[in-house]
Amino acid sequence: MSKFETYSDKALQVAAKIQSNNYLRAISNGLMATLPINIVGSIALLLAVLPVGFWQNFIGGIGLVPTLFTAYSLTVGVISLYASFLIGYQLADNLGQKPIPAGIVSLFSFLILTPMITLDDVTTLNNSKLGAAGLFTAMISALIFSRIYCFFMEKKIGIKMPESVPQFVSDVFSGLIPVLIAATIAIFLSFLFGKTSYGSFSDFVYSIIATPLQSLSSNVGSMLLIVLVQMSLWFFGIHGSNVVASFIAALYLPMDVANMDALKSGATNAELPNILGSSFYNTFAGIGGAGGTLSLIIVILLFSKAKQAKAVANLSAVPGLFTINEPMIFGLPLVLNPIMAIPFILTPLAQVLIAYLGISSGLFPRLSGVQVPFGMPVGINGFLAGGWKITLLQMICVLVGCLVYYPFVKLLDKKMSEDSEEEEALQFNEQPTAD
Repeated sequence: MSKFETYSDKALQVAAKIQSNNYLRAISNGLMATLPINIVGSIALLLAVLPVGFWQNFIGGIGLVPTLFTAYSLTVGVISLYASFLIGYQLADNLGQKPIPAGIVSLFSFLILTPMITLDDVTTLNNSKLGAAGLFTAMISALIFSRIYCFFMEKKIGIKMPESVPQFVSDVFSGLIPVLIAATIAIFLSFLFGKTSYGSFSDFVYSIIATPLQSLSSNVGSMLLIVLVQMSLWFFGIHGSNVVASFIAALYLPMDVANMDALKSGATNAELPNILGSSFYNTFAGIGGAGGTLSLIIVILLFSKAKQAKAVANLSAVPGLFTINEPMIFGLPLVLNPIMAIPFILTPLAQVLIAYLGISSGLFPRLSGVQVPFGMPVGINGFLAGGWKITLLQMICVLVGCLVYYPFVKLLDKKMSEDSEEEEALQFNEQPTAD
């Protein structure tokens, strides 16, 4: 076995372990399941703050703005509530246990670990901890308490009812003791952390885990590293985007929510707290799909002479506009293609870096953090994420991608031409000769 095959096998094994990890899958799938809620809240926020004079006059005149802000507050504004239930649900489902009770335990545990505040002699939940500030607490509490519930269910520690009892009632009682145990541990932790200098488990997580992670994720180097890993996996034929999805969601979704909260509070784009976020990643980290293959399609259609490459590019052009690039990745192919490895990996890195520099310099606005549905055409997704200037920045990144891909496409042309000539010569030599 060659060294290349050895490294490939090792990469496959590591990626498989990451993808099959029940806890990472629970975070990734759970946060992905919040996407409809995020989209609803994002649309409501966009409509409320859309900087168009006649529109603002219209919605202000009919009194629609408070309702739109309420829709945002009850979706993105309390995203941690949805995440806590859905992550716990997903983990129990991964472990083969009943997911709904596990999700409820996760939600209760998150709420009991969330600090209370007193306003006008009324004690209530600290709502600021239900949004972006509580996401890491939601993730951690969901994993811990859903797993505790599943552990006792696996050990069959519960109340067994007679066979004559309806199945629904039997299921409720069989899970009663695991639910009580998990809830009791959550209550004890809440009491314990309430006696510390942090004041609550939520504030402890925010200080010890969330703040350092947010400092890490606000550095463009961390996103470049994630994209590098993603593209290296793609080169070996592994769906790198799926492998890094849990890390992107956990690190960058809170940054998007923080931007949307600031926008709701009246901040301008320049005043938004974060440049990076999952919205930034989706908008710039590979325009047209992993590897920035929209640029590759353009270069092939304009400059390539190889019939095979042109045929694949023609088939991939429309899907590529909608960020679907499997036809190009596996049709050209880009997987295990040594000629195209450098531009395939380098292009999304260059696009992320250029976009970051363009925004950090103030030439382009920060993204609002709104969640644009996957499959939105390139250009339109940038407009929805940050306006026409972000669309322009996308086009600049596509042009840069074309410059990166161009010399390698010419090399690929030469290689395909040589392969075609060898094939024709082989066919000619194999033709039977007359006696």
